[in-house]
Amino acid sequence: MTEVSPPGDGGFGDARSGGGSPLPPASGSGAPSGQAVAQLAGFWARFAGLLLDGLIFLVVELLLGAIFTSTSTEVVGGLAITVRTGASLPTAIMVILELAYFSWFSSTRGASLGQQLVGMRVVDWEPFGPLKPSQAVVRYIGYLISGLPFLLGYIWAAFDPKKQGWMDKLAGTQVVRTR
Repeated sequence: MTEVSPPGDGGFGDARSGGGSPLPPASGSGAPSGQAVAQLAGFWARFAGLLLDGLIFLVVELLLGAIFTSTSTEVVGGLAITVRTGASLPTAIMVILELAYFSWFSSTRGASLGQQLVGMRVVDWEPFGPLKPSQAVVRYIGYLISGLPFLLGYIWAAFDPKKQGWMDKLAGTQVVRTR
């Protein structure tokens, strides 16, 4: 398990051995003391949190699809053609909802619902404290970029020494364990 200490206590990226205490809960008033040691969240924990968030959005997307899309079937020359209309509106709404969800939860609660359920928190890399709303928005944009080349930006966290995905590198964030 990789652990790092906040700046001012040996610098970031210093590997620590032993069981340091995790960061305080997301409701804390700021950065931990210089003695706190954070345990970085690994790839599989991050995957589990994102999977839970994905299940939440799957339900929302199915509801939006049922509301905003319609299908019609016409027979042309003995061939049945089914046309689906309104499919781009739910996609645009989903992007806006996901942006709001991830940005709000990350900047106010320290983690999305899925991340909270698996015991993780997203922190600002430099002061090692809560995210600024602008960082949360950049991190969501990083989610989109990370998924484009065969999910490489997500998989990157499995091999990165600091366990950061592309979204973390773009936003200057780190995902740490809370338990």
